[in-house]
Amino acid sequence: MSDVEPLIRRELQWMAHGVLDDKDLASIIIAKSRKRRIRRVLLLVLFGLSVSAISIVGYIGVSNFLSSDPVVISSGGNTTVDPDNGDSAPTENSASPGAQIQAVISDYPVTWEESIGDLSAISRAAGIGDTLGGLTAQKLTVEWSRCRVGKCPTTWTLAVMNKTEDIISVAPSLMVYVDNAPLISSSRPLTVVSGAKVNLVFSFPELADITNVNNKATWQWNWFLTVAR
Repeated sequence: MSDVEPLIRRELQWMAHGVLDDKDLASIIIAKSRKRRIRRVLLLVLFGLSVSAISIVGYIGVSNFLSSDPVVISSGGNTTVDPDNGDSAPTENSASPGAQIQAVISDYPVTWEESIGDLSAISRAAGIGDTLGGLTAQKLTVEWSRCRVGKCPTTWTLAVMNKTEDIISVAPSLMVYVDNAPLISSSRPLTVVSGAKVNLVFSFPELADITNVNNKATWQWNWFLTVAR
C-alpha cells in the first residue's frame, strides 16, 4: 500500500471501519483528489509570482544603484586627495564661502582656476555655467589614468551648448593646472548651430609620463577661447 496515494489510503481505511457506508467512494476520492491538486497548483503559482515580484524589485533597485551619477566635485576651494588610494573619497578643504556644487564629474577632486595661463587666449577664463562666444559650458567629465606619479587626469570632456540663434565658429581651449600652476592646454576649433550640444574631448596622454608632479598635488582647470584657424 505504500504506492497508493495517501488520500485513497485514508478513504479505504474509512470504508474498512464503516465510515462511508452507503456512499459512492469513487466520487468522493476523485473530488478530494481534484481539490488537492488544484490547491497544490495554486500554491505553486503564488510561489512563482512571489519569486518573480522579488526578482523584479531587486533588479530595479540594483539598476538604480548602478546608474547613479559619479562623484560631483565642487568647483571652488582647494582640494587634496591621494591619487594612489582609489578607494578614498575626495575631500574638500578651505572652500571659499561662495563655492557651489558644479557639474564637474571626476573620480578625484578637480577645482576651477581663475587665471588663464595661455598667451593665445582672447577671452577670460570660464567655468561651468559660463558663456563665451555664445557657447555655454554645461558639464565637465574628467577621466583619470595611472601615470608615473599615481593617477593623472588624461581625458577631459567639456559639454557645451549654443544657446544663441546664430551659427557659432569658435576655438574653445581647456587649460590644466597642477598646484595652480599652468601645465598644458589644448584647443578644439568647431562650428555649432543654434540649439546644438557638443562634447569637446581634450586628451592629454602625455600626462601619463610626467615625473615632476607630486602624488599629493592638486589639479585645476578652466576653459577659454583662442583665435579660430
